[in-house]
Amino acid sequence: MRTALAAALLFAGALTLTAASSPNIVFILIDDMGWADGACFGSKFYQTPQLDALARDSVRFTSAYAACAVCSPTRAALMTGKYPARLHITDWIAGEGAPKNSRFKIPDWQQHLPLEETTLATALKRLGYTTAHLGKWHLGDEPFYPQHQGFDTNIAGGDTGHPASYFWPYGATNNDHRVPGLAERGGKAGDYLTDQLTDEALEFIEASQAKPFYLNFCHYAVHAPLMGKQSLIDAAADRPGADGQSNTVYAAMLKSVDDSVGRIVRKLAELHLADHTIIVFTSDNGGCVHFGKPVATSNFPLRNGKGSAYEGGLRVPLLVKMPGVTHAGTVCDTPVITMDFFPTLLELAGAEKSASRTAVDGVSFVPLLRGETQRPHNEMFWHYPHYWNGGKISPYSVARVGDWKLIRFYEAGSEELYNLKTDLAEKNDLAASNPDKRIELSARLDTWLKEVGAQMPVPRKNEPR
Repeated sequence: MRTALAAALLFAGALTLTAASSPNIVFILIDDMGWADGACFGSKFYQTPQLDALARDSVRFTSAYAACAVCSPTRAALMTGKYPARLHITDWIAGEGAPKNSRFKIPDWQQHLPLEETTLATALKRLGYTTAHLGKWHLGDEPFYPQHQGFDTNIAGGDTGHPASYFWPYGATNNDHRVPGLAERGGKAGDYLTDQLTDEALEFIEASQAKPFYLNFCHYAVHAPLMGKQSLIDAAADRPGADGQSNTVYAAMLKSVDDSVGRIVRKLAELHLADHTIIVFTSDNGGCVHFGKPVATSNFPLRNGKGSAYEGGLRVPLLVKMPGVTHAGTVCDTPVITMDFFPTLLELAGAEKSASRTAVDGVSFVPLLRGETQRPHNEMFWHYPHYWNGGKISPYSVARVGDWKLIRFYEAGSEELYNLKTDLAEKNDLAASNPDKRIELSARLDTWLKEVGAQMPVPRKNEPR
C-alpha cells in the first residue's frame, strides 16, 4: 500500500507544466475499423481522400495493435495505460456469457471502469487541459460515464455499444441502444450520426481554442447496424470490390468517417491550431468479418477479424501527426499497442517522464514518432477468457515476443505458433515443428498472466455439457 501511495504522489507531482506550452490533442477512435480499411492502409475499394491526406502528413504504423479484439477492454486500456487483463475488463460490456455446452464458465469480470483509476483525461486536466469526450464510451453505466472520469464535457457517451440507428433521432426511443443526450441537442429527419458528432467536435474545438484541449472523439461508426447515406452508397456501387471488400453500405459509413476527419483538419487550419495540435487516428479492434451480405469488410491479408486471436482481430490502422515531432509520410513497422497512448500523449503534452511511467503497462513511443528505431517493448500480450459471436470465438490468450506469436485456445486445449515476419497471414502453425519456441512462449505467457492477476476461464465441474 505504501508503494502504491508513493507512486500516486509521484504521478501527481510530476504532472506540472505551463499550459501555454502544451499541444492540443485530437484523438479519433473508430469502432470496428479494420487494418486495411482505407486507401492509405492498402484498400483498393474504399475511397478515403481525407485519411490519405492525413497519412501523408503523419507517421503511419503498420503493426499497431488494439489491446483487445473487442471494444470495451481497448477503451479501458486507452484511458488507463493498463492491460485489460490487469483491469479485469476483458470483454465488451456486458458480454455474451458462455454457451451451455462450453468447457468453461467465464470469470466474474469487471463491467465498468472504476473511478479509482487515473484516466488519461484526469492526467491531462492536471496539466491544464480542457477535456471532452464525444461519442461512444461503453465503460459502464451512468455513475461511470466520462464526466465522472476526468472529462469536463461528455456528449453522446453512455453505456450503449452501438446506436439503434445512424439516422436522427439515433434510436432516442430505444432504451437498449439509444445514443444519450444527442437527439435532444437538435436535429431533423435525415441527419446522420457521424455528421452530427463532427458538428459537435468542431464546436468544441472552436470554443476551447484559448487553452490546451484534449478531445476524445470516439465515433460509433463503423459498427453495426450497417447504415450509410444513400448518395455515398450509390457512389461506392460504381466501382468493383477488391480483396474481399465490396460492401457498399460499409464503404459509405467509412466515407462519412473520412469526411469527418477532413472537416476536423480544416477547422484546425482555419483556427491556426494545426501546427500546435496532435492528431491520432485509430480503431478499437479489427474489422468485422462475421456478418453482412457481402461481408462487412475484409482484413486481407490478415487472418480473420473482430473478436479473433489472429492478426485480423488485433491489428488496427494508426496515424499519428504532431508538427515538429513527426516526419510527414513516415511508415513505421515497429509494434505498438493501445496502452502506449497513455504515456506517449502525456510525454508529448510535456509531463515529466516519471508521470508517464507510473502504474501503466504502456511504453511511450515518442522516439518512434521522431524517427528513431528502438522498439518500445519486445513483448505484447492479450487475454480473452470469454465467448463471443455465439460461441464461435472461445477463450484464448496470446503472447507476441519479437516476431513470434503464440495463441493458446482453452476450449480446444491447444496452442498455435506463428512467425509473423515470414507468415503475416498466419497460415503455417509451427507449434509441432518448433516445440522449443512454443514452450518458451507458453512459459512467458504463464508468467505474464500471473504478473497481471489475469482472471482465467473457470472449468465447469460436474455439469452436463
